[in-house]
Amino acid sequence: MSESRVSAYLRQHRAHDVRKLLSAWRNAVKGTPFRVATVGKKDGFPLVQISNGKPSARPGFYVSTGIHGDEPAPLWGLLEWFLKGGYAPLGDRPILLFPCLNPLGITENHRVDGDGRDLNRIFDQVKVSPIREVRSAIHGLQFHTAICLHEDYDAQGAYLYDLNRTGSDTVGRALLAKATSKRIPIDGRMRIDGRKAKNGVLHSQRLDMRNVPGLPEAVFFYVNKLAERTLTFETPSEFSLTDRIDAHRRFLNAAARACG
Repeated sequence: MSESRVSAYLRQHRAHDVRKLLSAWRNAVKGTPFRVATVGKKDGFPLVQISNGKPSARPGFYVSTGIHGDEPAPLWGLLEWFLKGGYAPLGDRPILLFPCLNPLGITENHRVDGDGRDLNRIFDQVKVSPIREVRSAIHGLQFHTAICLHEDYDAQGAYLYDLNRTGSDTVGRALLAKATSKRIPIDGRMRIDGRKAKNGVLHSQRLDMRNVPGLPEAVFFYVNKLAERTLTFETPSEFSLTDRIDAHRRFLNAAARACG
């Protein structure tokens, strides 16, 4: 999506228009190896996944957005990344995208779903949609990189949760540096969400589950060893929407190149 197309979209105040988003995805995959599949329903909306369906022995690349309904920039950042061919460096890796996990929340600008649940705290509840559909889609798969895109009203810049078992945050720091800019700087706080942060990166090699609220999506991937690296990228909600969208696109570009 070009800058002019993004600007035109924002003038129409449609950042929370899920049906417009899904229509854009159906157009975006035309002529590509990807397809949009409706895998269920959530609060009266179709729940969709996008995949390239490539059989490969190589671990895949996973991205989800929109699990919190008051965080719209990741949805459009993912779409813009796709439209600009950001997936090309991934080559023959399987790619699985969930572009909007909480469609009613997005539509109503609410963090929670239609039943008042924070979906990013209940990934152990397999009967709840969209947790059911995500867990079904990833069953039997392994990922090189799993990414959860988010926003944070308290943030003073962009930051990153980097869950990996290497003992190093070097890759995470490099990805964050490539995603940020003068418009969306790195969040410089020493502690974020009560956790130690260094140059915008919160790195964990070992998780004390007693300090984890519920079971977030990223933690589910990590504790079940579904991905070599699980990344949660956060942009500051109070900054310009177009700049936040671009930050998510830039982050995905950097992550795809690092994974490819």
